[in-house]
Amino acid sequence: MKIKLAKGSSLVMFLMAFILVFSGLVLSGCGAGNPFPSGSYERGMLFVEQEKYPEAISALEAFVRHSPTDTLAAEAQYQKAMTYMNMEEYPLCVVELQILGKDYPTSNRAEDAMFQMGIAYYKQVGGVERDITGAHEARLQFLKFSQTYPQSKHMDEVISTMRDISDLMVSKRLKQVNVFRQLKRYEAVVMTLGLVLEEETNSRLLDRVLWERGEGALRVNDYELAAEMYERLIRDFPDSDYRHSAKKALAKLNEELDAELDADDD
Repeated sequence: MKIKLAKGSSLVMFLMAFILVFSGLVLSGCGAGNPFPSGSYERGMLFVEQEKYPEAISALEAFVRHSPTDTLAAEAQYQKAMTYMNMEEYPLCVVELQILGKDYPTSNRAEDAMFQMGIAYYKQVGGVERDITGAHEARLQFLKFSQTYPQSKHMDEVISTMRDISDLMVSKRLKQVNVFRQLKRYEAVVMTLGLVLEEETNSRLLDRVLWERGEGALRVNDYELAAEMYERLIRDFPDSDYRHSAKKALAKLNEELDAELDADDD
């Protein structure tokens, strides 16, 4: 009986030893993937480089939480936000950038954070068919950024993105105008496109807006407005695909007006 117990005890001890050794190997393997200590900035950044984004966020968050006054705290907060950007978690990215602006307003990442917040807002926009609230928020953010950092290294990208936003707004309106046209609500076409010309002066689609407004003006017999739209298109957009059609339409319109004047004289 004692012999059996000894054998059993030996077996138990062997299994326990095996488990301990196996666990040590597993833990050693995990540590080899990131040798930096838990809660360190370096640990979080290595995870970022390895594109292990959830692990990176956890590590960077731990660093900021435990060392909020460290010289790298603002950078860690920024990297955490940009990790969310890489994960396409744009609302979470915005929140983290807002925290950076609030907690570290004088850091060397404050400018980048304000810029990236606009990018995150804009990336939330799924397309012209969907809600474009994010585009409005991005525009407001970039306007604020331009006023705060007019000499920023990001200004070229801000200007380009602002034009993209304007194009998106115009595309949305043009889809609306197409519905009005199908319903033969040409007054609404003319009015809506007039507002577009006033509000979206930076868009790359203004030549199309001028063309469609000119065509709409013809439908409501406003020949003076139609001629104005065609003339403006021809003058301001010499490389437009609509320029040739505008010249033909304007020439035809002038012929018809001349014919009416001749008829009145007779």
